Amino acid sequence: MKRECDDMKKKIIVGIAALLCGGILLQQGYIGAQNSAEKEPEAVSSRLPENHVFKRIDENGKIIIEDTAKLEAETKKEQAARENMAKVKGIGGARDIKYGVVNFKTKSDSGKNTSYTEVGTGYSGYTNGYYAADGAFLGYENNGTKVKFMLAGVVGLVDADEVEILNYEDEDTVQSVNYYICKNGNIYHSITLNIRQPYYTSTAMVGKQQSYMKSNTVYYSYDGHYFYTTYQKMIDDYKANTRKNSINASKPYYNYYQYVSSRTKTSFTASDLNGYVKSYLDDLYNSKDTKMYNMGKYFIDYQNTYGAYALASFGVAVNESAFGTSSIALSKNNLFGHNAVDSDPGLANGYSSPQNSILDHDKYYVNLWYSTPKYSTYHGAFLGDKASGMNVSYASDPYWGESAAHWMWQLDEYVSGKSDAGSKKLVFKDQGAINIRKEATTSSASLYTTPKNGNMSFNILGKVKGESVSGSTDWYKIQLDVPLNSARTAIDYSGNSYNFGNSYGYVHSSLLSENGYTSDSSGGESNSAKYKRGDVNGNGRIDAADYLMIKDSILGKLKLNDLQVKAADVNNNGKIDAADYLMIKDCILGKIKL
Repeated sequence: MKRECDDMKKKIIVGIAALLCGGILLQQGYIGAQNSAEKEPEAVSSRLPENHVFKRIDENGKIIIEDTAKLEAETKKEQAARENMAKVKGIGGARDIKYGVVNFKTKSDSGKNTSYTEVGTGYSGYTNGYYAADGAFLGYENNGTKVKFMLAGVVGLVDADEVEILNYEDEDTVQSVNYYICKNGNIYHSITLNIRQPYYTSTAMVGKQQSYMKSNTVYYSYDGHYFYTTYQKMIDDYKANTRKNSINASKPYYNYYQYVSSRTKTSFTASDLNGYVKSYLDDLYNSKDTKMYNMGKYFIDYQNTYGAYALASFGVAVNESAFGTSSIALSKNNLFGHNAVDSDPGLANGYSSPQNSILDHDKYYVNLWYSTPKYSTYHGAFLGDKASGMNVSYASDPYWGESAAHWMWQLDEYVSGKSDAGSKKLVFKDQGAINIRKEATTSSASLYTTPKNGNMSFNILGKVKGESVSGSTDWYKIQLDVPLNSARTAIDYSGNSYNFGNSYGYVHSSLLSENGYTSDSSGGESNSAKYKRGDVNGNGRIDAADYLMIKDSILGKLKLNDLQVKAADVNNNGKIDAADYLMIKDCILGKIKL
């Protein structure tokens, strides 16, 4: 508790400052791929090392390029100090730490990654050894040669000499770790790139505040699903392989835009996308030197053809190209950094137009390489993190999926009265491969077998009755990650299209769980008992926020869910009108009681 009392004030102040800036670091991670004219997708997974271009948003909200030379010099000094510590204290710098932090920032430059093996699946993974920063220390294994950790959802084993173990309770050394905080009804993830320094480099919006969360309270999590009030409680749970001490032990949270399948169609229009890009760039830049103006049509058109969710591709493009202002975007019409490998970034794919880079991304990267089991890059057709999704193979940045989702949330907030969040119901599978069936029977042909990754998500199309398994006849009809041929008998590897109408399959309900996102903007669980008359946002009190929500609902700026509507109808006349927010006002002023 010492850290929470003595040091957290400093962290909160810094974190809030980052939130007020509205910024998120644009850390570019690229996967190597050849130009679409000469495809050899089988070779993609062997060319994962990336060219890392560091971008961030300054205090004025403008995208700027970091001085990587300065950052690398700083890391070299820290690496020397780490090596000296290891000589004195042993492997990893420490042997007897109960509440430890794994420092992944041990490499001298941004082009060097750190490899690990995922516990439970045996899959090989990687993260950046320069800016991945902190993970949870879960102990030593293999006679002290391996460090067990959790980072961005993945539990893995890494060579002990590749990382540094620091004592979380040594506040002179560990001055910052990743944390979550709720402000203005939203959840933000404050991300540090150097745990030895007391500041946070980026902040990502990861969804709407949930009912079990308090505003302006620091929460810890290394998976983004379960949240803890202290670092110590979190580590105790992780080591015991439980989540009982989290604030939401029975209801894991999933960032909707991070986990919704790419096999989704958006309600946003091309004009919505174009308007957001123009508004963002016109407010911050004097010139229109960008390749993302008026690209909305192509995100929508290619979504409909190739089954690549327009908002997800848009979020990745913004994150990778800094709204089309990066050098690769400007010089090569490449919005996604395709093939910008370390050995020679100049080899990055060049396109005749920026829309052709969107075409290449949606047709090949999304529709095939990251969505079909033929390729080792497939871990789920959603953005994800280091445990599942595209992030596993697409980028060494452990928060790449989260960063792209941030921009989807920002678009959500920009376009008044419209949102995709919660439009699809998601189901998740645990670790272990499962068969996706053609029909709702175990004897039906397996369309494909999933990888072993846990927390793989799928969009539910419905629940049907099928063959009884373990006493239950319930099966989920899901939207498939893979594109099927017209007969629904095999995967279509041509890449030419994705048919939303025939690309579906069945999984028995015992193999999937309905966890995750709630569309409740206040964060309320689907329980009317959480609401009372006048408490529209479900935070347990009646205040100005409730007044504004009712007013915005009347003006058409905010769509309330069913439970919020009940709470907003303060006078119980069956409708929401000015009388309701006036009663809220009088309640706040102490004139009446509700």
